[in-house]
Amino acid sequence: MIHQTRVLFTSLVVCASSAFAQFELDLSGSSEKKPEATKPADAKKPAKAEKAPPAAAAKPAAEVELDLSSTADVKAVLLLPPIVRVTQSQGGFSGFDTKKTFEKFDYAAHKRFVASLQKPLGGKVISPEATQTLIVKEGITIAMVRTSAGLSKLAKAANAGFIVQLEFSKTAALVATVHDAEGTQKGEPYSVSNAGSLTQKNADELAESLGKGLLELSKEKPAGAVAVVEAPLPPPEEDVVDSPPEIVKEAPKTWTPDPDKTRVVVAVGAGGVLRGLTVGGESASQLAELRNNGVAGVGVYAQVQPLQFIPAFAGKRWADFEIEVNFRRAFVRATGVEGSAQGTSCSMTDDDLQLRGTYRFKVADSTYAPSVGVGGGWSQERTLFDACTLPLVSATYRGIDAQLRVRQPLFRNLLALDLAAGPRFLQGGAGTSTKLSLSGEAWLELKPVSVLFVRGGARGSRLSAELPGISITENRFFFALEAGAFF
Repeated sequence: MIHQTRVLFTSLVVCASSAFAQFELDLSGSSEKKPEATKPADAKKPAKAEKAPPAAAAKPAAEVELDLSSTADVKAVLLLPPIVRVTQSQGGFSGFDTKKTFEKFDYAAHKRFVASLQKPLGGKVISPEATQTLIVKEGITIAMVRTSAGLSKLAKAANAGFIVQLEFSKTAALVATVHDAEGTQKGEPYSVSNAGSLTQKNADELAESLGKGLLELSKEKPAGAVAVVEAPLPPPEEDVVDSPPEIVKEAPKTWTPDPDKTRVVVAVGAGGVLRGLTVGGESASQLAELRNNGVAGVGVYAQVQPLQFIPAFAGKRWADFEIEVNFRRAFVRATGVEGSAQGTSCSMTDDDLQLRGTYRFKVADSTYAPSVGVGGGWSQERTLFDACTLPLVSATYRGIDAQLRVRQPLFRNLLALDLAAGPRFLQGGAGTSTKLSLSGEAWLELKPVSVLFVRGGARGSRLSAELPGISITENRFFFALEAGAFF
């Protein structure tokens, strides 16, 4: 009996062990049926679900495409056709040169240069056909592409980030100048020597250096840019839709008055005219004594600075080249007050005209550094007695001025002192000899707000001449306050 019990117990142990190997006991008291456990044979093999399919792992990378090429940052580039000079014969008389030279766009060569530049910029250059259409549609002329306003207008119409101007230098080198969308020059020009024939070789050589320069300019970041931290990729099961970046176009810059880049000045004003006349010689006693008192007069002043129209030269220390016009007229009559001439009245013409050019150089790159230079021009001062029976001398003085010019800033770029002085070489007429004469002026120039221009000061001259039996010396001064505008 005992032996049978042991055998039965042993059998029960073996069955129980086998049951534990096949099932898991649920001791929670729940009556729910549990799923079958994984068979031991299966446990030895790695489950297929634990290894993600290759396509599923690569899905996020396929959804986000990154352009890591060197041309990714390049904006659209508008390459203008080369500007060439053409000489055309107009016909005419024998012995006279009637050839006419003018400038035009070379559209045929333009295609070669666009094709060469497309390679380093990855096709970011606007096509020759579209470029020609824009030039004609916008009415762009060669004179306009030499100004910031013309380049900005063309870049805006083409929606281009950069615009490149092609032009020949005096040494027959083809020069490429890069401008941004506002027409401001970026960096130094690129050039190719001996490019007068505009061959494909010239185009390829220029495209190599110009393409590298545009790539570098495209990589430049604006000042104060904030570093962007890349966010981690979202989980694979989430769909990510990248919205296109919002394109913000900057408004074109409008012209603002800048006293350091004055291009044109116009002013008118009023003041007083003084004249001192000394007459000598053997025939001086036959003339009536002329008493000169101060009289009213008006003045007109105009100035043009050609170099300030060129953006690359504007505001530079060496760009102070001026062409000036001064005109003054006095309101005066001659009236006899004594002797036989008493009560006699004569009309008079008393005026002054000066045409002058000046070049000055600023001695240092400082706000209060003076600008020193020279000026020269032509002048005419007249005192004519019209239809007058009084024994008076009418005089017209014409001469050439040579002057030393100094401009000294007194308060920032708003107030300055302009000085000029030098000899005047009079042109003598028949039977007239001249002596050394002098001329000079001093003005305080003020540009307080916006385009307002005001100046006050004086202009004077000392004139000497001799006629048979008469010597004349005149001192003339004009004190005035003039106001106008500068641009």
